[in-house]
Amino acid sequence: MEEIDSYLFVEPKFMQDGMVDIRQGDIIANLPYHSDCSLWFDHHVTNKDWPYKTPIVAGKGGFRLAPSAARVVYEYYDPAGRRQQAEGSKRIQEGLKILNSERMRYLLEETDRIDAGQLVPEDVHHPEGYVLISMTLDGKRAEDEPYWLRLIELLRDHSLEETLKNPEVRERCQQILDSQEKLKAILLERTTLKGNVIFVDLRGIRDIPDGNRFLLYTLFPTGNISLRVADDSQRPNTTAISVGYNIFNTTSKVNVGALLEKHGGGGHKVVGSCRVLTSEAEKAVREIFEAIKE
Repeated sequence: MEEIDSYLFVEPKFMQDGMVDIRQGDIIANLPYHSDCSLWFDHHVTNKDWPYKTPIVAGKGGFRLAPSAARVVYEYYDPAGRRQQAEGSKRIQEGLKILNSERMRYLLEETDRIDAGQLVPEDVHHPEGYVLISMTLDGKRAEDEPYWLRLIELLRDHSLEETLKNPEVRERCQQILDSQEKLKAILLERTTLKGNVIFVDLRGIRDIPDGNRFLLYTLFPTGNISLRVADDSQRPNTTAISVGYNIFNTTSKVNVGALLEKHGGGGHKVVGSCRVLTSEAEKAVREIFEAIKE
């Protein structure tokens, strides 16, 4: 629906720290707001006040607490919604055709399910389709960027079946399936159930196999929230901390995004993350653990 000349993949922490050069014409999606952008789309609870800190003008994007940021983008351009496209360019007409297709509606439903963790155990143990493809997108390795860009084209222009037949997609999906048992072994070795908290310490492990981020919850079903600590793969002397509800046991009452915002991160009510200096990691982990334990 827009003329896109390039893509830039960044972590929320880089946006929060002002390390990303945002200019007029830029579109920000699934990240904190910046006043210099032309369009902004997001759905994180910890970003809901950004438009009020730096006013967002009408028609400059969209925000709501939706299951995915993709859903917010879709609603902004959906001709049945509040923003009717009057332009008659070939690109816009082609975009509207894609938006109105059954394939796009199904892709959005699957994106909502994946992003919001609305899965069933079968999706975790035997992933397939878009759920399996999503596991190949962990975002940890910058050298994977050509693959991410290729997937944009595949998901936009091709059916699920055609996308799965792509040689690189097929290879990466198979790698996920092949690494499930290895990931399971690491999680069992490095995880401790501390009351209601599933505590996972992956620090010191250099090559954590890719896999389903929800596998942990099938291994420790009685815990209702996880606290995961690992070395930051993109920055030295930095520790990555993430917290999330057990998607199969959602009895926790903690506002995860608000909690991790206090540690320089953020997220949703049920899941979030932050990055802290390694020298400060133990203190942060203790404080977070105290806040989420029952």
